[in-house]
Amino acid sequence: MSLRSLLNRLTASKPKTSAGTWGAPRVLDRGRVGRPQIAVDDQGNAIAAWHHRGQADEGVYICRYYADQRGWDVVPRRLDSARTQAHAPEIAMNVRGEMAVVWQEQEGTQAKICARHMLGSAETWVPYPLTLQSLPGEVHSLHTAMDLAGNIHAVWCLGQPGSYRVYACGYQAEEGGWDAQPTSLGDPSPDPLFPQLAVDRSGQGLVVWGSEAPGSGHRILACHYDAGGRCWSDRPTLVAKGRATYLRMAQDGRGNAIVLWVEDGDAGIQSLHASHLDGKTVEWAPALRLTTGRAILWPQVGLDGQGRAHAVWRQEAAGAMKLFTKRFAGGRWEEHRTPLVENLGQSRAHALSVNAQGHALVIWSQIQEAQSSICLRRFDGTTWGPNPLLLGTPSRKEVQDPGAVLSPRGHVAAIWRQGDAGDAVIVSAVGQA
Repeated sequence: MSLRSLLNRLTASKPKTSAGTWGAPRVLDRGRVGRPQIAVDDQGNAIAAWHHRGQADEGVYICRYYADQRGWDVVPRRLDSARTQAHAPEIAMNVRGEMAVVWQEQEGTQAKICARHMLGSAETWVPYPLTLQSLPGEVHSLHTAMDLAGNIHAVWCLGQPGSYRVYACGYQAEEGGWDAQPTSLGDPSPDPLFPQLAVDRSGQGLVVWGSEAPGSGHRILACHYDAGGRCWSDRPTLVAKGRATYLRMAQDGRGNAIVLWVEDGDAGIQSLHASHLDGKTVEWAPALRLTTGRAILWPQVGLDGQGRAHAVWRQEAAGAMKLFTKRFAGGRWEEHRTPLVENLGQSRAHALSVNAQGHALVIWSQIQEAQSSICLRRFDGTTWGPNPLLLGTPSRKEVQDPGAVLSPRGHVAAIWRQGDAGDAVIVSAVGQA
């Protein structure tokens, strides 16, 4: 059976009720383009960001989708200053449509963290990018987030071999300015660190990262941000012991959080672990093993407004990479994993989004018969839809870096890159779940 025939059969039964209503995918850019990001507000407006490498420089570009016009900007807009090597943009956007973009630049041995934000709802960007930090070295794992009041947080790792640190910097909407200097979190590390950031609607924040300290071994640490005191905790909290790879984290509006990570074991066997932070007691639960096996890749986690969560990951099964999920509710994880893909070939890159109402959406790339497709599957608050939804048309050009965001009111924006390093397109589709 061909890929198209198989996917048609799987998606034939009422795709509007299982995965929502979607507009036709739109190409936003083409050429030597990098990993795209996307965000959506509560009215269905969206912003996409990516970097585009030219012959002489590399710049950060954005494109906006206007829900009332049901259309994107005709031409993408460049955010960084010209003649720079800007790349790896990250988007911060709240449900009111306020937004900011943070990215990194490399000029010789000097690494920079830069930001540019929109002035409230006036749809006017600040005139020039602001440099949050500039130091010799290299940047790892840059992330940003925004609360309902428009306050912005950015977290990253910057350093040189032998000495890396996690830094945080914030923008206060009331004062209209960024912190004068970034705040260092935790101790320096001889190896790069990969912090993860979450900020809830009220402005409470959380950063987690894996670290190794002399005499203490490998550990997962966390720092909390107090919105009232406008400060980060001066000492990291221990989440769990162990060497974490593919570390991911999510937080809800009640202070609950979940951290996922993968640990390597003997004979090539890996384990997926999770730890839960209780928002009332502010204590991390002992790490729980969710699954074991070979080649556990890219776990993702999302929390709704009631402390319920979904975890999604790829894992080798019967000689192929498959997509699996487990749900966390009532303080415990489901015993058995749920496959999201049956016999559709190899599952590749994926992303998860969970909104406050308890709905979830998974987007992933699927390979069969040397063709690559973008698929979606939605959780309606009770069960996962019976069939995947196919976005666009299968192609021999490989799909990379898919992402999707599901807003509280059910607006959805998806984005992906398709092609090779020298010639690719940035594609997006928006819809209503």
